[in-house]
Amino acid sequence: MSTLLSFHKQILEKIHDPSTSDLVILARGLGLRRIICTLLKIYDSPQNLVLLINATPEEESAIGEELGIMGCRKPGLRVVGYEIGSKDRYVLVLYVIPHSAQN
Repeated sequence: MSTLLSFHKQILEKIHDPSTSDLVILARGLGLRRIICTLLKIYDSPQNLVLLINATPEEESAIGEELGIMGCRKPGLRVVGYEIGSKDRYVLVLYVIPHSAQN
């Protein structure tokens, strides 16, 4: 992954605050993938849940590969789509979301 440009760093500084549970909405373009991958790396912890919504299959694949290069924990990016059955989603939620966040 290439290094972040100064405006990427400014965006990350404005939106990253580990003491809050914020919703971040970003549009495509201007190095969005770099920003997304950096945020996902920052929040790469079993205590965090990050939802990436409305990514294309190509974006999901590229982001997953980039996270692997960045050294994010396994399994890295999990894609949960409509084709996954409710039982499988339930198991995934039990496994992924920390118990304190479920209460």
